Amino acid sequence: MGAKGFPEGFLWGSSTNAQQFEGGWNEGGKGLSIADVRKIPNMPKESNFEDFKIASDHYHHLKEDIGYLGEMGFKIYRFTMSWSRIFPNGDDLEPNEDGLAFYDTMLKELEKYNIQPVVTLYAYDLPYNLLKKYNGWMSRECVKDYLHYVETVVTRFKGRVKYWVPFNEQNCVIFDDEYITGYKTKNKKELFQLQHNMNLAYAQATQLVHKIDPEAKTGGNICNTCVYPFSCNPKDVEAADHFAYIFGYGYADILARKKYSKYYLKYFSEYDLSDIIFDGDLDIIGAAEPDFLSITYYMSSVIKSNNDEQIISMSNIKGTNPYCEQTEWGWNIDPYGFKHFLIDFYHRYQMPILILENGLGHRDKLEDDGTITDDYRIKYLKEHIERMKEAVEEGVEIIGYLTWSAIDLYSTREGFEKRYGFVYVDKNDNLKRYPKKSFYWYKKVIATNGEDLSND
Repeated sequence: MGAKGFPEGFLWGSSTNAQQFEGGWNEGGKGLSIADVRKIPNMPKESNFEDFKIASDHYHHLKEDIGYLGEMGFKIYRFTMSWSRIFPNGDDLEPNEDGLAFYDTMLKELEKYNIQPVVTLYAYDLPYNLLKKYNGWMSRECVKDYLHYVETVVTRFKGRVKYWVPFNEQNCVIFDDEYITGYKTKNKKELFQLQHNMNLAYAQATQLVHKIDPEAKTGGNICNTCVYPFSCNPKDVEAADHFAYIFGYGYADILARKKYSKYYLKYFSEYDLSDIIFDGDLDIIGAAEPDFLSITYYMSSVIKSNNDEQIISMSNIKGTNPYCEQTEWGWNIDPYGFKHFLIDFYHRYQMPILILENGLGHRDKLEDDGTITDDYRIKYLKEHIERMKEAVEEGVEIIGYLTWSAIDLYSTREGFEKRYGFVYVDKNDNLKRYPKKSFYWYKKVIATNGEDLSND
């Protein structure tokens, strides 16, 4: 009989991203990133910001914020480094020492609370200079500059970071290229060129990590949903399969199996890719050295055949499932989908899984007494953890579970109105922090290694 519950040493924690959380956009020698100049269409006016320059101002609240994580008993915490904080122009010969010092302070604070760091090296914040100079990831020069940045930070923080993730949700570039890279591709061939350069960078980054720090671990990151066909009509099933392969498996094949599948390349078959895939490129990708596969999961998707190639789109990802509740923003709440997703990817790739993001976006209310009662978030996380526990007991090897997010941050398209954290950030009062009810609940979950999920 298999062991019950989560294994000893299971890592509980949470995640943030620099572009949504850090702020301090023009301090400490930081250069402009695409996040600093990004404009989001239809951003709600009540979000109170037009960009990510302030975000949650973690830059000035670092010790306070990590203190909250320590109080909760975090075992692990994922943050992203801002490339332009370390290399303001992206291609500088020498790093900005003030930027490195900021992350050194962050690691020291995490070490004080015995929190294991996970560092994602790129999360939608390309140095703006590189977009202007050579269209960013459309150029192989970007691969070279990125690897210089990777080599710099892994060398500087050798022995202090066990887990490195080269890119955040790398597969999402297939439908969100402009947001992720700053460049809007004109056709599918340009899209492949963008992806291919990032894949070359990913593969070489994994090798650099191991060369510099043989004790460190590294792996790719897949954002995905549990994909259901709209009906048992074979056309809907085929459409759902196509979505799953192009958005999920096709990319995981690159990150975990280290190769382009024939199915994935068929998606771009109308184009001659010989001027993109150079001699030796497939060997570079094949030489990647991943140790784990990291995933993010929020919802399941319902895919319906529409007889065209618009299947891979955000609108289809948010297809309504009549058997699930939806969030205000149309995301299906599906705990079983989480379990299905974990089992599917583990048995397909046979690699340990590190869950980097899972959480519920919701409007939270700060009461006059400073409390925030977010039972809906507790319910969501409880039900997903229960399903994750089943997956573990059925043989899925999971390194740890990190929620999104540790502390409220600036949601990608909804500003602060869509909140995810255990700590409330009051945008109307100097970004003051308030622990939510879920803060104390998750603290208990961590203390009991996932055994006590009661909400009392």
